[in-house]
Amino acid sequence: MDKTNSRPIDRVRDGAGSLEVTTPDDDSAITGMLTFGDGLYAVKEKGIYEIKLADQIDPERKNIHVPNTIQRVLPYGSDEPWFGAVLLTGHELLKREILNNDIDVDRAMLHVLEIAQNIASAKELFQAFCDSQHSEIGNYDLKVSENRSVVLPSVNGITNKCKEFFQKSDHALDGLFKIVKLFNPNVGKGGWNSLQKEIEKETEKIDNFSDVLENMVPFLQFVRNSRNCVEHPRFEHKIVTTDFSVNPENQLLPPSIEVVHPKTPQQAVPVVELMNHVSNSIVDTVEVMLAFLCNRKIQPITGFPVQVHMFPENQRRTKNVKYGYGVAMEDNIIRFG
Repeated sequence: MDKTNSRPIDRVRDGAGSLEVTTPDDDSAITGMLTFGDGLYAVKEKGIYEIKLADQIDPERKNIHVPNTIQRVLPYGSDEPWFGAVLLTGHELLKREILNNDIDVDRAMLHVLEIAQNIASAKELFQAFCDSQHSEIGNYDLKVSENRSVVLPSVNGITNKCKEFFQKSDHALDGLFKIVKLFNPNVGKGGWNSLQKEIEKETEKIDNFSDVLENMVPFLQFVRNSRNCVEHPRFEHKIVTTDFSVNPENQLLPPSIEVVHPKTPQQAVPVVELMNHVSNSIVDTVEVMLAFLCNRKIQPITGFPVQVHMFPENQRRTKNVKYGYGVAMEDNIIRFG
């Protein structure tokens, strides 16, 4: 471009510049930059932020006053173990220069971001329930009065809170299934069972993915069935929630949930216990699924038997990202990509 004839807006947009990614509640360090789709993201220790340049907002360059924008996508960053296990692991493994050309890497990463957003929502619901339960207990002295009665604490809207939690959890796993279909187009309406059948019918045993799925699928079905129970309850498909109560041993019991379903029942357990288990298991499932899916779609690289490996903490590029590509040597694994 001839800068002598360029317009002021062109000189502003084409000139060098810098951005400061700081918010009133997050002055943590930037630990990485991610690009996928049309997005540019700054990863900080305590959050991830989308950066949009002025040309993305005003591509025809009509308004010189349009700024570059920075917006928080998630209030979780590289310091958070689950964030590393999901979003940063996805970015580490979903590389177009390593995976087969038929894998839509950008689309897969957008699904990973969607998964992370739903996991964040589920974890926030879990934390809010924990806080509410703890607060309620603190508001009552729980001493039996002279007339042999006691006022119990209570958490409002337990069923609705559980409904929202299972909806967010199922949305996260639905995003994971969309990634599965990018890697395995033959997987269809049978859901997770169809993936399991597709892997089981392989004539050559590539890895132990079939064994992993055998342990994983019951949990995946439990989350889907639990979501159906809260959205479409009926006599044999429902959840039963109970507020604070006292048992015959005169012990205060926390709010509980029971899942009534013929295939994936769950006996009554504390709500916070089940929420914690489900949210953590989703993180583990996403992390392991991404590792297996990517390991099976590595393009042939002459002279380099590249595979997905789990690296010890002292060999990781990012503390909370366990998996990466490498070449196994006699004594160690050499990073690749």
